[in-house]
Amino acid sequence: MANGYCDAPPAGGFTLLELMATVAILALLLGIGVPSMTAFIQNNRVTTQANGLVSSFHLARSEAIKRAVPVTVTAEAGGFEEGWCVHLGANCADPDILRVYPPVARMSVAENAGTITFDARGVRMVPAVDAVITIQPVDCTPGQANRARQVEVSVTGRPSVIRVNC
Repeated sequence: MANGYCDAPPAGGFTLLELMATVAILALLLGIGVPSMTAFIQNNRVTTQANGLVSSFHLARSEAIKRAVPVTVTAEAGGFEEGWCVHLGANCADPDILRVYPPVARMSVAENAGTITFDARGVRMVPAVDAVITIQPVDCTPGQANRARQVEVSVTGRPSVIRVNC
């Protein structure tokens, strides 16, 4: 230390330029990743709602076979979007309820039948035509590929799900 300078090693850390480059790359990655993450979450919500609907049809069909009586899946007053119940008898009255499903959140639901009834053999009695229920995110624009799910209950009583465009 004869010349007045310290022989200590240089201090570690980032320069301002390195920090700015890192922040810019992070912003770019977030800008690309966040929109695709939103679509991923919405697709999972649609799939979850469709699976819940299919499980209610399976429950109704199996209970109809087990109890040897008609079992019905009925949409709430506003349609399947407002929720539905699986029940015995004519309506969703307390002693007849087997299971109640909550309203569908942030989804649009279109159906051609608000009531689906299975007989003692597990065959769909009501409606006379194939029951089709379509679930899609509320912000899904027409033509977006494979964002919606269509649940169909055939005349034999077997539900199926297919991906459809909005």
